[in-house]
Amino acid sequence: MKTAILTLFMVLSGFMTSAQTLEKMNWFNEPAKWDISDDKLIMHVTPKSDYWRISHYGFTVDDAPFYYSEYGGEFEAKVKISGDY
Repeated sequence: MKTAILTLFMVLSGFMTSAQTLEKMNWFNEPAKWDISDDKLIMHVTPKSDYWRISHYGFTVDDAPFYYSEYGGEFEAKVKISGDY
């Protein structure tokens, strides 16, 4: 029983230490103004920036900021987005 509890503790502590933090992510089109505080990312997006793959006009636009991290395998993400639209 002690071995099972110790093994469970080791596995859980490994999960907690390998959790992703906002500071370790990467920018694609980094915005001019952004900040991370209290586990929140706040960024000011340039007006009229966007993501279009191929529009009906035949052009591609991908000039908006995107903050990302790459993962392999299955994972769960919880995201809350709010803004002044």
